[in-house]
Amino acid sequence: MTTKGTQATKQQGRCRRRRQLLTRLGRPRLLVAAAASVSSVTALTLAVNHQRAVECASAPEGLRQLRDKDFTLKEHYHGKRSVRVLRVRHHAEGHDTVQEYNVQTRLYSPDYSHVFTDEDNSGLVATDTQKNMVYVVAKRTDATTPEGYAIALAKQLLSEYPMLTAVDVDVSEDMWRRTTTAAGEPHEHGFVREAPERATASVRLTREAPNSPEVRSGLAGLTVLKTTQSGFEDYLRDGYTLLPPTRERCLATEMSISWTYGKSGGSRAVDYAAVRRSLREELLRGFFGPPKGGVYSTSLQATIYDAGCLVLKAVPAVASISIFTPNIHMIPYHQLKVLGGEKASPFKDDVYIATSEPAGTIYCTVSR
Repeated sequence: MTTKGTQATKQQGRCRRRRQLLTRLGRPRLLVAAAASVSSVTALTLAVNHQRAVECASAPEGLRQLRDKDFTLKEHYHGKRSVRVLRVRHHAEGHDTVQEYNVQTRLYSPDYSHVFTDEDNSGLVATDTQKNMVYVVAKRTDATTPEGYAIALAKQLLSEYPMLTAVDVDVSEDMWRRTTTAAGEPHEHGFVREAPERATASVRLTREAPNSPEVRSGLAGLTVLKTTQSGFEDYLRDGYTLLPPTRERCLATEMSISWTYGKSGGSRAVDYAAVRRSLREELLRGFFGPPKGGVYSTSLQATIYDAGCLVLKAVPAVASISIFTPNIHMIPYHQLKVLGGEKASPFKDDVYIATSEPAGTIYCTVSR
């Protein structure tokens, strides 16, 4: 037997004897009573032995053997989330530009199973290292879209660390709009945040295809409202239904949209910013309709399906689009008719209770 094996056997024996001693004396809370019949030195020895027994029981050798032999580590990754970075570019003509990203990374490698199963951290790319890489790539890359930045970061991680088999990068961009004067003159370095709307991107890059990133783009927090040209009728009504049908209502939602690209979607040839602009315009056109008169919505379901179809028709680079639209309910305040005494007035589609909880959740994916 090796020296290491002999030491482990001795340690196991010591743990076993200590646990047997404690069993004879009773539970730890009885140590005080036991100390009354022995010397203070013996009592102290018992307390120390109890602590050592607890330490032995908290990490027995059998636990490691159980992890290795009886169970399988099915999947794993490690990464960093909520890394926020602001990139400012000072241009020669005097107009600064900014991108603010919230970044999440996930690293994959079968080699890292030993970190979980063998308590062995060798070769592990620390999550703090991943955080630092976010800032390094922000400095080096010329990308000005969340997709371009995510691709650059994924490629850098894959290039730096050959043990990795795949990298996921999620980026959410808080968008800033350049402010203008009353006369319409753009400010050189003044910006206003467009929250809650954000641009998003998710990129996966694998060792097998390091030049073919899988890209999924998105918009989150796109909040829209139409004050008329919306109704909801002819739905199932039974003993549990209280909602009255209507042909006149406010329709509001906070959209979360994501889309995939065709075969060329992961290449540098895709103008991600142009795709996002065109897609956003078509979404809003589907929701609102033309400026004069708008378009009637029989349901939010029908409206977002129409909007998805408009996107696919107008933006060839998009292969599929998913639209999630939780309701922001505008509830008619009919109580107006009993408030104000002689000045009471009926509801005329003009005063609403604005609430988002509880909310209907409506989702669809439209694909080519």
